[in-house]
Amino acid sequence: MKRKIGQILLAAYVVIFFAALYGPIAVLIGLSFNAGRLAYVWGGFTLSRYPQVFSSETYMDALGLSLWIATLNTVLSVVFGTLLGIALARRPLGRFGLFWDALILLPLILPEIIETLSIVLFYQVVGIRNGVLATTLGHTVFSVSFVALIVRARMGDLGKSYEEASMVMGANRVVTFFRVLLPLAAPAIIAGAFLAFAASFDDVVKSNFTTAAGGDTLPLIIFHAARRGGITPGLNALATIMVAISLSAAFFRTLMERRISRA
Repeated sequence: MKRKIGQILLAAYVVIFFAALYGPIAVLIGLSFNAGRLAYVWGGFTLSRYPQVFSSETYMDALGLSLWIATLNTVLSVVFGTLLGIALARRPLGRFGLFWDALILLPLILPEIIETLSIVLFYQVVGIRNGVLATTLGHTVFSVSFVALIVRARMGDLGKSYEEASMVMGANRVVTFFRVLLPLAAPAIIAGAFLAFAASFDDVVKSNFTTAAGGDTLPLIIFHAARRGGITPGLNALATIMVAISLSAAFFRTLMERRISRA
């Protein structure tokens, strides 16, 4: 009897948890098909919101810019984060280990507005103007930590036996890196890459301070439009498109990880 009650309570907890987590997203998606003028009052079913979004040059330019910045950020974060993660996992840090750990974690735990202000001040000192470069570098500073931490954890779990075996078989360090280390780190690299992409694609604070005039990303378009005129069914449709892109990225990541694990 107690076991059944425990199972029922556990099932209820799971249902409540996922309802609280995904319920608002489900409401957002549902109201994107609302024919009414008010975003939260159902006025009938319609698909017209999506053609309106896709026919808007402003929205499509913002979407393209968001995807471009997120892609650049992902590439840079993967390259530098992977190298940093492997280096930290393979080199004894001694008494400075905690110091390096703190440096990697700092971008993740520092309030984003403080980090953003420091980035903006740095840009002003070195003369970097707002635009794609400034936004991409600002996102990368944050995203590198994701990749580095995940890759470091992966390589730490594997140990050094694979590398040592490769060296014993006659491979040099370069061959060992590309033929042994990178394939072993691939699941962690993929996980870090998609986290970096999602963090950049959804960012508002850093983008708000570093984008050029007239070059807003899609999250900024939604944010500013909601502040000016409130949430509308059109914004719901635009936000639903962002949800679809994020879900597609998550699905693609899972698919790639499964293929790598089977290889």
